[in-house]
Amino acid sequence: MKKAKNKLTYKQMLSILTGMDKQIQDQQMLVFNIDKLLQEYIDFKEETEPFKKFLEKKYKTNDNNKKETEEE
Repeated sequence: MKKAKNKLTYKQMLSILTGMDKQIQDQQMLVFNIDKLLQEYIDFKEETEPFKKFLEKKYKTNDNNKKETEEE
């Protein structure tokens, strides 16, 4: 005999989705706070321009998507 599949009720599904939404919001807030903290640290060390130059130099060779977008 086959066992009947247990289906989630609307309340259970809503509860799961609400929990997932809260976790996503928490992760977004964490990323935002880390970004803000990093920017504050860079400003504190007064190394904004050297850091920007470093990033531009490091990622300039890997920026193929931008060139493809400009060509289209």
